[in-house]
Amino acid sequence: MSEETPVYENDQANGSSDNPKQDFELYIKASAIDKETRGSCPICHQWFMMSYLMAENQEGVNFKVFTVQADCPPKNFLEEGWSKKFPVVKARSCITKTGQDISGMMYDTFEELEVFFESINKDCPELKRRNAPNVEAMKCVEDLYKTFNHYLQGKPDTTMLAELKKLDEFLASHESKFLVDDVLSFSDCHLLPRLQHLRVAGKAYKGFEIPKEFSHIWRYLANAYEIPAFKSTLPSDQDIVFAYEKKATSGPLCRGKGPKPTLEKFTYTTSVPKDFLDNETNRNGNDSDMESQ
Repeated sequence: MSEETPVYENDQANGSSDNPKQDFELYIKASAIDKETRGSCPICHQWFMMSYLMAENQEGVNFKVFTVQADCPPKNFLEEGWSKKFPVVKARSCITKTGQDISGMMYDTFEELEVFFESINKDCPELKRRNAPNVEAMKCVEDLYKTFNHYLQGKPDTTMLAELKKLDEFLASHESKFLVDDVLSFSDCHLLPRLQHLRVAGKAYKGFEIPKEFSHIWRYLANAYEIPAFKSTLPSDQDIVFAYEKKATSGPLCRGKGPKPTLEKFTYTTSVPKDFLDNETNRNGNDSDMESQ
């Protein structure tokens, strides 16, 4: 990791009297394969998305992303009291909503990261965890990733399927592209990285595919893959698969039929089943016919 070469940097943003410039750095785990690109950590991905969305939707927010090898952190991290958790935010030039100058401070626990983003968030209510719609959505999705890990460790898929069904029904009950709105929210930033792991690692280790009858989940993913804050921050499929090698009860199903994940060219799963897309096209065509009658 080099501070001269961030893996991501948004356009330089100028602040205003209403929204002072917020300049910070986000340090995330590096790929366990090439040690440089963004790694598979879903928590790091979650806060990368949060940073991206805030910079996109609030004037004055400017940030850089650096990757760090977990076993070889920058020397100054240890000097500054790093808790050995990722991601890490370092406020370079930040003023909170209450006028407090927090420049130079480090945030690295979940609670601290939430405090940091809440303190500079003036224009993005959908990115606040305690926002009522987010509270409702989080209750629906908070157990899904845990059941997926249990599934990889040998538990039956019944509990995970029940959680997926609950998610599909939740999405069906909301007339929006995402969990709480037509824009990504805090709860989406939590769910989408973990849903990507479920999709990629579930297929690699168990041959698991999200059932096609969960059409609202597939529509949700199709919409999410169109959003740069999610698509452009994804870890590679190979990094995701590699991350579960010591957690899953068996190796990837493709082992022996091709190279190890560490030797493969990086790929990024961003497609949805073709028959789902065909059904969507037919559904939209029928809706248009009804409107024209």
